[in-house]
Amino acid sequence: MKRTYRFAESLGSVRCEVSSGRTIEVPVFPGILKHPAAADLPRLLQNADVVRKYTRTALRKAAWQILRRFPREWLKECLADVEVRPGRRKALEYLLS
Repeated sequence: MKRTYRFAESLGSVRCEVSSGRTIEVPVFPGILKHPAAADLPRLLQNADVVRKYTRTALRKAAWQILRRFPREWLKECLADVEVRPGRRKALEYLLS
């Protein structure tokens, strides 16, 4: 029997102002945040606090194939504030260097 696996697919991207005058574009992947429906994500990700939580959760849980779609500098900035296992932190720091 042959299995078909579906990999995470982006629903597009959203631009968000994370600080005064600084705008980033993040990909929209359903499932990173636990409760919002896929249709609600683009609207929610226009809030800077939600984008930070979304990115930190992605750093803790998501595979590199998803993380590489995020802006590299934004991931580095959020990695400093997130609590992850030491091995994962080293791997993420290596991949982002």
